[in-house]
Amino acid sequence: MTLAAIILAAGASRRFGTDEKLKAQINGRTVLDAAIAATEGLDQRIVVTRAQTPAPDGVRVIVNPDADAGMGWSLALGVASLDLCDGVFVVLGDMPLIPQEVYRQLADHLTGSDIVVPTHKGRDGHPVLFAAACFDDLRALSGDTGARGLITGGRYRVLRLEVGTEAIVQDIDTKDDLTALINPSKRPV
Repeated sequence: MTLAAIILAAGASRRFGTDEKLKAQINGRTVLDAAIAATEGLDQRIVVTRAQTPAPDGVRVIVNPDADAGMGWSLALGVASLDLCDGVFVVLGDMPLIPQEVYRQLADHLTGSDIVVPTHKGRDGHPVLFAAACFDDLRALSGDTGARGLITGGRYRVLRLEVGTEAIVQDIDTKDDLTALINPSKRPV
């Protein structure tokens, strides 16, 4: 099975207060580099950004010329850029702590499903794995709705898989979120 990852990194970071969110440091690397590193070993890796950015070897960067149009448009651009593959992980660039094991767990369950959604204590998270059967609908996305409609619409066979790590629901929207990831004792109760 050939699998790809689309790392979405074209957001404006308005709630963070600066467009430097993905360049912030966590565990000795940038937030974006940490998210990309977790996808190492996949057959294709694409980062969709709002401006040209350096990327590790083996990672393609796609610039979204209309990044303010929303996440759906970024995801559609990423899927349109894929070479032939069996499935694609949709990864958020501001989720730097997802372990590689989560990718393996989801991939192990793609056969028999069209979409595999990781969960933690009943909460859906990322990365979400979409089989190639979903690609036409993913390429048709626009706006800021993302792929939630594909998951909830009833057209596809969706498997929700408990993966045992809170990292799948820990994104960085604000500077406080970053502080809480770096130092969990500062996490709000």
